[in-house]
Amino acid sequence: MAHRNEQPLSARLRALPENRPMSISDLAGELGTRAHGLALLVLALPEALPLPLPSIAAILGLPLAAISFHLMLHGENGGLPVSLGRYPLPPRLVNIARIRLADLAARGERLSRPRWTSIVKQDRAVGGLCLLLSVILLLPFPLFNVPPAICLALQAWGLVQRDGVFVAIGMAGAILVLASMFLGLSGFALWLGRA
Repeated sequence: MAHRNEQPLSARLRALPENRPMSISDLAGELGTRAHGLALLVLALPEALPLPLPSIAAILGLPLAAISFHLMLHGENGGLPVSLGRYPLPPRLVNIARIRLADLAARGERLSRPRWTSIVKQDRAVGGLCLLLSVILLLPFPLFNVPPAICLALQAWGLVQRDGVFVAIGMAGAILVLASMFLGLSGFALWLGRA
């Protein structure tokens, strides 16, 4: 039988306990993978899908920003700080990770493998972009949560799988999201100035 850490992420997700409260550190311990990438993935996916969890951006936006900021400062090898690791995950979110995220991970595992590792090693730059995207998720922009959350999830998946292709796609998408938001706000400011 394969060692636990040799199992694919999808199998480890399906083995998560059902309806049990967990912290981010508990989850990382159960899944045995890169802590920042995993935490960002689990916290971004409810917005990216989107899943029927009311007010989820308000609940998950702050820890997303905090984890991204820590990744930007310390890189993936820094590990999660204890205070962030203790952040509780709602049992419903853990169940979603066990079922829906496991199915997505199984599909993603067929497409991803360690490659373009020089991009994966730019984890501090990834953290900076993820921080900007996390801040956007906290802003009250209706129907604008999905694109930044997808970019966050793609970069996080790339970190977890050590797949630079996913990281690069997520980074490119993040730059497009930020550019479109800047252009949209600039246009709105010009319109207000002429009104």
